Amino acid sequence: MRPSQFDENFFRGFPYKPEGFFLDRLLEVDRANRRITCEMETNKSFPLVAEQNNQDVIHPPHLPGAVIIHLTGMVGILAAQILLEIRFGEGWSGYGSRIHRAEFKRLVKLGPPALLEGRITSDRRRGNMAIVRYEFRFTQEGLLFYFGDQTAVYRHFGGVADPRGFPEDDDAR
Repeated sequence: MRPSQFDENFFRGFPYKPEGFFLDRLLEVDRANRRITCEMETNKSFPLVAEQNNQDVIHPPHLPGAVIIHLTGMVGILAAQILLEIRFGEGWSGYGSRIHRAEFKRLVKLGPPALLEGRITSDRRRGNMAIVRYEFRFTQEGLLFYFGDQTAVYRHFGGVADPRGFPEDDDAR
């Protein structure tokens, strides 16, 4: 597949605005192995970077761990949307429910791009819910900087006409 960038049309049906998404390009969709790979430029502004008290040798500027965890959510949502057709704009919503394993292998330098791979390892459906387990492998310059094994829960809210809202609950009035 030809790498594709995320455009305005993509974000109409996605739960995050571009400023909170951080991914730059979708490089690969491997349906047989239920895996996607994205690229992210690291030479842009990220939360918490300006707040770092940096020293070039012992604490150089780097991508914060909190941003890396957020990236697992973005790659996970994207994988669910592409591979499982779980789409926010069609009444689905979800959240990360468990981090089974999180390994931070090295600091992520600001400058070189990062490759973010997410693979769906299991997908269980129960009624209007989907429980999806992922494996994440994030690299920079060919070196693994994050490995994760995580679960997310998605729920389908049927009848949502406006993807920004949920059906009204008559009992809540």
